[in-house]
Amino acid sequence: MKKYVLAGAAILACATLGSGKAEATTYSYTVVATNDLGMHCVCMTFDKFVLLPPFNTLRAQVIRKGSDPSVMASPTSIRVEYSIVEDTKATLDADPYYQNWVTYAPKLFPTSQGYLPPKDASGNYQSPFTGAKLSGQMTAHSTEGWWEVKGVPAYPVIDSNGIMIDPLGGPNRNPYLTASVKAYDQATNTLLAQTTTVVPAGFGGCCSCHIQVAQNYGFPATPEGSFEAMGYLHQRDNGINIAQIDPDGDGIMGPIRCSQCHLDPAMGESTPPGYAGYPTSQYTFSDVLHRFHVQSQAVQTMDPNIATDCYKCHPGNGVNCYRGTHKTKTIGSHAIWCSDCHGDLNQRVAQNQMAYPWSDKTLPQCATCHGTTWGEGGGYLNTGIFGKYLNSRGHEDHQILCSTCHGEPHGLYPSTLAKDNQEMINLQNSSLPLGGGSCNACHTDRNYGGTPPH
Repeated sequence: MKKYVLAGAAILACATLGSGKAEATTYSYTVVATNDLGMHCVCMTFDKFVLLPPFNTLRAQVIRKGSDPSVMASPTSIRVEYSIVEDTKATLDADPYYQNWVTYAPKLFPTSQGYLPPKDASGNYQSPFTGAKLSGQMTAHSTEGWWEVKGVPAYPVIDSNGIMIDPLGGPNRNPYLTASVKAYDQATNTLLAQTTTVVPAGFGGCCSCHIQVAQNYGFPATPEGSFEAMGYLHQRDNGINIAQIDPDGDGIMGPIRCSQCHLDPAMGESTPPGYAGYPTSQYTFSDVLHRFHVQSQAVQTMDPNIATDCYKCHPGNGVNCYRGTHKTKTIGSHAIWCSDCHGDLNQRVAQNQMAYPWSDKTLPQCATCHGTTWGEGGGYLNTGIFGKYLNSRGHEDHQILCSTCHGEPHGLYPSTLAKDNQEMINLQNSSLPLGGGSCNACHTDRNYGGTPPH
């Protein structure tokens, strides 16, 4: 496989024959897109406190097909565009939960700290972190050979595919959205290839338990009551009532975000920015959250199996985001579960893993079970956040992201969710990882499938 094509990505190229004459050659292209996580969690209400805002990331690779395929990653040659199918300006305009985000995002992520407003000057929704919108162009990582858009403000929608329960009593929502990804020739504006992939966005499981917790402590069984209860408990254990913090001095308590004081690398920060007059924590948000839940007697009473009961939080509400091929396999006499790869919470706390959340130091590695031959590729990108699987490349010349062929974490091909598999079926008429059904998704001289060289 050729390393990179940096010249113009013309549909017609000229191959010089032995006679010295030039013959026009028509190329065809393949684009493969994936999400970077098996599920991006997001909050329902933003007026009191927030764990995670709307944020989604897509990656894509464009391959010019041939007997020696070429990875296309130059923005002077081609461009790659994306759009979220189910989320539109109109649907989000009418969504009360999302409008709650629009109202309170400037307080949670103020422009004075360098964040963007949740709408641009034209009224289009955008990420306060990256400016990414519901549609637009992906950014080329030319040296590495892939395209990416970070921070897409995707949000679960109310539609006929609603499998996610709303803990606040609203209608079910669809957590598995769709992204359309298209590659164009930059010079001619010709569509080279297109695909669709799953964009996961689900509600975390907090409200499912914490509204009951609020009631248990004598507060109203509402999100507001939960905020007051969490403030009371935080003060009891740590001396600070988070429900009495007024971040912007307007006389109204909240909203607060947990990562303001407890570092969460997923926010793109290396240190917690803190609130004026309050100390920041030496512990990460992942650490305090998981450690408290697995060590609290009150939590143990509510759920004795909390150390391995991942769906209580991730993301909960009937979504069941662990759906990849490992779900159909066993270790000994039991089906593979989250804790078989990540470790249960007792183990993770004992090993101090949550001091390094979202890190290749603590996230599972394929090589642990599959060995170095079938594990993460030698072209490890070492991008700092997330694990080696997402940031590794393999195949010929280490030009193909592992996720391009195998899919997103927790939804690895063949997935138990039919929608995950559709991209592979469209490319090779099989839900196996790319190449398992047919090599001719990229190679023009290999009309067979199997296990490609890693």
